[in-house]
Amino acid sequence: MAKLTVEPDVAFGRDLVPFVGFGEAIPKNVWDPQSFASIRENVDACVKQHKCGQDGALAMLPYRVLWIEADNPSRIQLLEPKNIRAPYIALSYCWGPVDPNNFVTTAATLGAKKAGIEFSELPVLFRDIVDTARELQIEYIWIDRLCIIQGNDEDFKAQASTMDRIHGNATLTIAAASATTEHDSIFDQRRGELLGGHLKANIAGLGELQLSFRPLSHALGNEKSGGQYGKISTRAWIWQERLLAARTIFVTPAALKYECRCYSVWEGYDQGRRGHSWSAQLDNITHQTWIALVEDYMRRNITRPSDRLPAMKAVMKRIEKSTGWSPFWGLWASELIDGLCWSSAPPEGIGQHTCKMSPGYYAPTWSWAGVDGPISYASIKPAALLAYDPSQQDVDCRSLNGASGVIRLSGRVIDVKFIATLSRDTGEDGELGPPRWNYKVSGSSEEEGLQITPDVPLELWTGVLDGKQLSTVARVPYGETPPTESWSIICACLLVSKRRLRCLVLFLGRSMRIPNAWERVGMTEGISPFAFAAARKGPIDIA
Repeated sequence: MAKLTVEPDVAFGRDLVPFVGFGEAIPKNVWDPQSFASIRENVDACVKQHKCGQDGALAMLPYRVLWIEADNPSRIQLLEPKNIRAPYIALSYCWGPVDPNNFVTTAATLGAKKAGIEFSELPVLFRDIVDTARELQIEYIWIDRLCIIQGNDEDFKAQASTMDRIHGNATLTIAAASATTEHDSIFDQRRGELLGGHLKANIAGLGELQLSFRPLSHALGNEKSGGQYGKISTRAWIWQERLLAARTIFVTPAALKYECRCYSVWEGYDQGRRGHSWSAQLDNITHQTWIALVEDYMRRNITRPSDRLPAMKAVMKRIEKSTGWSPFWGLWASELIDGLCWSSAPPEGIGQHTCKMSPGYYAPTWSWAGVDGPISYASIKPAALLAYDPSQQDVDCRSLNGASGVIRLSGRVIDVKFIATLSRDTGEDGELGPPRWNYKVSGSSEEEGLQITPDVPLELWTGVLDGKQLSTVARVPYGETPPTESWSIICACLLVSKRRLRCLVLFLGRSMRIPNAWERVGMTEGISPFAFAAARKGPIDIA
């Protein structure tokens, strides 16, 4: 039997997984003819064979674009084209810190940028995109901070309403995953340990062979959930841009990844190893896949909480067009009851809060857009339990007021005692640790001490409402400190759905904004259906 001995000539910081698949060597730098050839090959194949673009192969240019082959000395200018169809590139990237020295378009600089822009004035990332576009022979680029007038709310709203067309019609969206700000280059050398190495194989009787290998470009197991590409995977606006894009090239430190609405493939992989297209979810959306997208979206960071709904508006607009569903404050009107069944994601530590209030009023309390932080729809996801103990909705929607955000439901409401207990651990040095809150509700003795996770930190509020002096449970306003003592209060509990042994319920406090209305403070599953046996259905307004 022939004897095989293998001697590596490079060292890796990870285990080598043998025989995963076949591929080819990739260049040490993105700025290489081989890399651009890979981009052209995939884009050309998609344009000719697929229907990924929203407006065909040659789409109408957005309201403003960067023209990089302009007939002026700098060759670059901001253009407001009228009815021009041409290929263009859209940039998806992470903004760096905003300061007065940022290179942006404002009302004061709009005229100068329309006259001409010097290449050297652009941040390094934007210069890289100009070079890429010229190499691909594409004359127009859309970059948000240059093509939207910053500080102009009217221009922002007008442009945000067209995001579906901007990214959906772009010949290519470039996702700058290897950059964390506009000052980072995507043309830096790739990390050496990700480029691979060689193995010398001595086979008795046959001689010496040299085999080349490289690690996988991505972590196994996370591609179907969208993949992790650094900071760009943590941003809420980029969630929308990726879902809307017809074709995207991810520029990562390891390799290029191409994704259209039909498939994805990593640079250097055998073309037969095409993978999952995360962005294709909008083409076959269901209510179950939608709530998974919302959970992903709310885990992502956003600079201005007021942008939570605008940053997904174009996605909901596209879904509305394909399904006929009606968007309503981040939920769908036709599935409003299921849409209410979110809760704050489980905290990492006991007594912690995963969500907090936003600095302003951006959505009603019943919408997940009314809080800032990760949420979960675990209570309505398919589970083995549903096969023999199905959930039955017990609340009906009577009316929706889009202007005020008030929904009128018909349901069963009971009073429960809401108990908030404050505790602190004592460290080895005798110092008190940070405050920890434990929230429980009790109705009958059977449900004594049912623990719940509130939407945000809560407090006991006392004052005059609707001309009456009363106390109620309320969300702690943004920027205010939670209570420093334990407290309890009688709280309204609305039955949403029930199974044989437990119910899904909403906890409500009195609204301080809308007369005679209630506000949501939390949700839990576990109260016995017997607690609602004597309750009759009646109308209730939630704001």
